[in-house]
Amino acid sequence: MATSIGCCEDEIETAEDRRSASMVVDDFFRSVAASAECALLLDFDGTLAPFRLDPRKVRPWAGIVGLLDRIQQAGRTRVAIVTGRPAADVASQLGLRHTPEIWGLHGAERLYPDGRLDEEELIGNEQVLLADARSAVHEARLGVRIEEKRNAVVVHWRGKSPHSIQSVRTRATQLLRPFAGMEGMNLLQFDGGLELRTGRHKGDAVRMILAEIGDDAPVAYLGDDATDEHAFAALGARGLSVLVRREWRPTAAPVWLRPPGQLREFLAAWLQAAQD
Repeated sequence: MATSIGCCEDEIETAEDRRSASMVVDDFFRSVAASAECALLLDFDGTLAPFRLDPRKVRPWAGIVGLLDRIQQAGRTRVAIVTGRPAADVASQLGLRHTPEIWGLHGAERLYPDGRLDEEELIGNEQVLLADARSAVHEARLGVRIEEKRNAVVVHWRGKSPHSIQSVRTRATQLLRPFAGMEGMNLLQFDGGLELRTGRHKGDAVRMILAEIGDDAPVAYLGDDATDEHAFAALGARGLSVLVRREWRPTAAPVWLRPPGQLREFLAAWLQAAQD
């Protein structure tokens, strides 16, 4: 395992950093092996699966589904996916033998393994503001994919040239910034786009999960994007936060894994601990 510590994007990891992260992970897996219950919380795009320009084509990295299936079969581990995408989309693309609970739209949806779906209610003003924001970005003809979610409008620029991205980012920010702060609206940039969203974020989903499990149950959250920082903050010292991405970025997570190889190693270690 490897980690990068500091606040500089170009900071180079040291052998001491790697040893420290390895000790943190080893201690965590000892707690998993000794616990009757634990929880594995995972982002989807960028964490379990590589990004694709067409989100319908996203599939987990090789070997990931098999490991998650075996972790579920071993028992003791509550597996939950926490994603910005609609829960039903991820359920169909994940490919697990037994679909776990999925918190979609950053926690605004909760899809249970039995198919039940709970949705966070939007108040009238939020719906009106989102409708106005959607109209604004569509009328601007930005030349990129505009995604409409129940609780958000998203401008995607992944795959565009750096010059085009800068232009779209600037224009989209001008269009959406006036809505930020109104009736709980939040403007968030993520890897590949800009999202105006209301309601829950991933940290809220993590807190709701934590409230349902024992105080001593080991919990890990794995994520790649800036939106996963809400989850890292919510988990805090209560569990293990893990940044999963090929290039390090400043983060609150003490452990950094490069996918897919180190991610598979982490899940294999979890499986071994769950079987002990």
